[in-house]
Amino acid sequence: MDAPAWLGPAGHADTVRAALSATPAFADGSTQIRKFSVKRMRLKKGQDGWTGQYEIVVQGPGDAEPRTSLLAGRLVPPGFAEPAIAEPTASFSSPGWHVYLPALRLELQHQPADPALPALPLLTDPAQARELLENGVRACSPNYADISIAGVTIRHLRYKPGSRATVVYDVEYAPEHAGRGWPPIMVAKTYSGSKGKNAYEGMAALWNSGLSKGDVVTLAEPLAYLPEHKVLVPGPIYEDQTLEDLLRSAVAANTPATLGELERFMNKTADALAALHTSGVRYGETITWEDELAEVREVIARLAGMVPELADAAEPLLQHLEAVAAVAPPDPILPAHRAFRPAQVLLFNDTIGFIDFDGFGQSEPALDLSRYTRKTRALGMDAAKVDPNSPEGAARQQQMEAICESFLQRYESHTPASRQRIALWETLDLLTLVLYCWTKIEPERLPANMALLERHLEVSGLLNS
Repeated sequence: MDAPAWLGPAGHADTVRAALSATPAFADGSTQIRKFSVKRMRLKKGQDGWTGQYEIVVQGPGDAEPRTSLLAGRLVPPGFAEPAIAEPTASFSSPGWHVYLPALRLELQHQPADPALPALPLLTDPAQARELLENGVRACSPNYADISIAGVTIRHLRYKPGSRATVVYDVEYAPEHAGRGWPPIMVAKTYSGSKGKNAYEGMAALWNSGLSKGDVVTLAEPLAYLPEHKVLVPGPIYEDQTLEDLLRSAVAANTPATLGELERFMNKTADALAALHTSGVRYGETITWEDELAEVREVIARLAGMVPELADAAEPLLQHLEAVAAVAPPDPILPAHRAFRPAQVLLFNDTIGFIDFDGFGQSEPALDLSRYTRKTRALGMDAAKVDPNSPEGAARQQQMEAICESFLQRYESHTPASRQRIALWETLDLLTLVLYCWTKIEPERLPANMALLERHLEVSGLLNS
């Protein structure tokens, strides 16, 4: 089913910019939009419409340099009440600036302060961040009980409003502390919920399991968790690139040399994931395939509230998968990363590292394996830049399937995993990818994502089970 015509425009930066330029705050040309980008738009539980964030760079009268601002956006579906704007002619610099673009069904206003992340102002102020990091690491890490930080410089900030923020710092020490082995880089991650605490305790359990030796995989040392601020402080993992970067470049080049390098690091990743799964760590909630199925149904129900024709579109497939899962018992429950994809694998020289343990818990190995192979296939097809329904696209799909098959065989050389369970988990993951075309306002990705799902159902044999 194609996405409705009203859904796509709010996700196109040039379209929104053009409509915004015609509003009273910009129409006379005194204040100009220099840059405009879509940061993210999502259909979230409990909200009437899609909400998200845009970044705008403007320059107005008296501005020596362009100013960057964040805008909160809401896409209003047909049938829902459109907002009434109290001051439609307010200048953009006014805190009360608020606009509705009826042709796009898009409401925009300045991004308000984020009450869900009260620690963010502390983390983005270098002086306060220095004190926070020093005190936190001293209190939580006996090996660094006397650490003395001279200053920090923000290297990178990643912010997801209402959910989480990550700040990477370069850390400076006084000359007399040179050679102490204190971390030259620290990361602070703050969350709206309990993911930071979960990540810290899961990372600590993995660190104490023997994986911290770094023989197979590098893990970040958990330096501190500050519950009063919901701030996690892990140590650094160095990287030249991510496995996702290597995957994209290798598939795009499609030469024996680049594909050979990709296979080498895919093998290392399979070895490391098997080591994590067999580490014996028992921490975190247990997630089952049935839990994932319920989540997929919840997303479909949420979408159906905005696009009613989607209500029953996937139900025959889901019922069939339930019947297959009922006679395909899961593998034993093991430690699970739960968000394991090529972007979570960092490459440095000849080593690999794993990051992002926010959702760490317990599950059957098929959860991590399916998410990794699903994302690998999708990234590879995106990097190949071919029509998935063309002969060349079919050849590329077979190439990516072979790459994933080699990965799974390498993993299975260490520990077994049910192929049927992997196929079941991957089907839900691929269906979620299709749903993202609606929930993330990415209708242009729908043909490629549908092709991945249809191809998977064909080659996995699940429909014949």
